[in-house]
Amino acid sequence: MERMIGILSILLQKERVTAPELARRFEVSRRTIQRDVEALCRAGIPLVTTQGAGGGISIMEGYRMDRTLITAPEMRAILAGLRSLDSVSGTRRYAQLMEKLSPKAAELVPGGAHMLIDLSSWYKSSLAPKIECIQEAIEQCSVIQFTYFSPKGETQRTIEPYYLIFQWSSWYVWGWCRTRQAFRLFKLVRMTELAAGELFVPRPAPLPDLSAERVFVPRYPVTAVFRPEYQWRLVEEYGAEELYPAGRRKAVFRRCFSGRNQRARLAFDLWRRGRGAGTARTEGEASAVGALVTAKIRTEGLNVASHAEFVEYVAEQMQQAGSIRSKKMFGEYGLYCDGVFFAVICDDQLFVKITPQGEAAFPDLPKAPPYSGARDYFLVEDVDDRDQLTRLVRITCEALMLQPKKRRK
Repeated sequence: MERMIGILSILLQKERVTAPELARRFEVSRRTIQRDVEALCRAGIPLVTTQGAGGGISIMEGYRMDRTLITAPEMRAILAGLRSLDSVSGTRRYAQLMEKLSPKAAELVPGGAHMLIDLSSWYKSSLAPKIECIQEAIEQCSVIQFTYFSPKGETQRTIEPYYLIFQWSSWYVWGWCRTRQAFRLFKLVRMTELAAGELFVPRPAPLPDLSAERVFVPRYPVTAVFRPEYQWRLVEEYGAEELYPAGRRKAVFRRCFSGRNQRARLAFDLWRRGRGAGTARTEGEASAVGALVTAKIRTEGLNVASHAEFVEYVAEQMQQAGSIRSKKMFGEYGLYCDGVFFAVICDDQLFVKITPQGEAAFPDLPKAPPYSGARDYFLVEDVDDRDQLTRLVRITCEALMLQPKKRRK
């Protein structure tokens, strides 16, 4: 059927074509082409075969058919989509199909391809076998079994697959989960040990509702204030539509998130992703994520304590100042250097006690209370600057040790 559609498409775009030319294009014998031509005639399309020089196969003169079946721009758009499917299948199957369906496809692929789409993302080597396995299971109506990793833990699943979906920059399979007895969406990158199982009787399968309003219900508004020179990080992650200038030295980011754990701690999540285990960072990258870590975050309706990983990172940055230890205090953290209490960490931000010596050495450090009702502390925005942090801790602790201790009544 594909070959006969291809022959018809060629005849719509060319006045006449020979049987040997069609045989070479579709990699079949001339006898097969003759049988296809007879089948097209039986289908009601009058084809004429002319012998001799300049002869060949053509559509009968006077028979009206739309010869503009597919335009060149439409063909390029189709080819871009087919090449994108080849990026996850690991073959040229879809591009070869298009070349068979149109004689001009081969001309459009190399020179006219101005749109290249790679749907495989970072997981090309592991993604292609999964997609092939799931496609075959959908066509043969066989269940698939796999190990699935989710925020709630590791589970074994058996589903009846119905649709492969590319959404939100990732691949998913939509099917009937026998464990939950309901239709569920599973992310392919979270699946391991994928294998096909026994056959199943297909059931009516509704299409999943993948609208952003349905999947990501906005519940938790977040506001971040940060330096404008680092706004590229937020633009890359969320787009530029929710950035607002706030003077020469500040920019504001506002967004409403759907869950407590979904980017609710915006600065820390971006910092952790840039600093994650085994991730190499340049000096510029470290400064950028450091500025976002120390960005002032206000989460309305959320009460989220500081992360232990951030506390550990800050303590590591100032370890040259002395023996640093942290202690939990009312859900947040207090910092001690050689036994002297000098700073607190609240909402993943570092606040250092203010001393006259510290003000003289760092007159430009901003000041803010770590929590409502507290006195002002130094708000250290750049925790990646180890030298500055070490110097501030040393000056502060030396000044605090010289202060007379208050006697308890």
